[in-house]
Amino acid sequence: MHRRPTPFPIPTKGNDVIVQKLTLPTEAIISVTNRCDARCSMCNIWQLEPQEYLSAEDYHRNLPKTLRNVNLTGGEALLRPDIVEVTQAIYEASGQPRIILATNGFRTAKTVQTVKRILQLVPTLGIAVSLDGSEEQHDRMRGVPRAYARATETIRALQSLGLRDIRIGFTATKENVEHLVSTYEYAKSLNVEFTATVAQNSEIYYSTVENAAIDPEAIEREFGRLIEERLHSRSPKDWIRSYFDSGVIHFAKTGARMTGCDAAAGFFYLAPSGDIYPCLTVPSSLGNIRTQSFTDLWTSYRAALIRQEASRCQKCWMMCTSRTEIKRNPLRAARWLLREQGKFIFKGRTHSLTPSSSKQPPTL
Repeated sequence: MHRRPTPFPIPTKGNDVIVQKLTLPTEAIISVTNRCDARCSMCNIWQLEPQEYLSAEDYHRNLPKTLRNVNLTGGEALLRPDIVEVTQAIYEASGQPRIILATNGFRTAKTVQTVKRILQLVPTLGIAVSLDGSEEQHDRMRGVPRAYARATETIRALQSLGLRDIRIGFTATKENVEHLVSTYEYAKSLNVEFTATVAQNSEIYYSTVENAAIDPEAIEREFGRLIEERLHSRSPKDWIRSYFDSGVIHFAKTGARMTGCDAAAGFFYLAPSGDIYPCLTVPSSLGNIRTQSFTDLWTSYRAALIRQEASRCQKCWMMCTSRTEIKRNPLRAARWLLREQGKFIFKGRTHSLTPSSSKQPPTL
């Protein structure tokens, strides 16, 4: 059972008043380690010193009980020796949310063994396996021989285990964006879900500022093709994700988000150090859960200032800071889907790629 979000008083300091209707978050990305056995071209986490400052008990004691969706990641989360205990602690402390554990899939036997153990304790577990194109392209991006072969072997092994919530996660860069639709089609051939995001620059997560922007025309072309494929499918999840994908195009073309940002409001990022950040790209820490309670950090004056900063941010368009905003305004997404589906049914025309921006949602 998920508890109703708890309202808190307006944070104040001196004569400053920041008016915010504040509740505890429902979405989180939690990175449990910097250990990584990949050598990805778009991420430098593998170059960092391993960080695992938080124990399973730290997670159990310090997370809010309002979470509904948690993305558990690293580094490579499965390299953490106590990952079973950590996942259980996060699940129990957070109100039994859905947990998606991201992996590169390099270690098939270890992955299957660990997932079996976690499923006995966390029935809401899903697995996201990274796959970034053809075998040659994926191996080059991940910097490890046979990365593709091992990842696809892991997907099939997880299916044999009976796990239903499996997805392929695609990270788009200028080198592989043309592999987007073929990787989606491969996911469909395996009967697994497919998500796609654009590689970001981040000091606090990816540990890089060197990812080059993808040509907006390439984004519009390839994500436009993906949207068409999704809208032709029979999967409601695909239809909803097509709306998010249209936001990728909108951001590439305009440099602006299609909706407001929910960072530090409905969403947070927890680093392996214990620092709470509004998202993966804004490097302003609310504080550390090893020294303060989550509620104290979340309702502090500093958090209020960071929340205002994040609400105006236009650094990225990512599902983690968009999901709750989309949920708050489902009619906007529904109108877009009806319009685009209608074009296929009645006019045979392609979609307009980006939703109308004539009515912008309020910022948080």
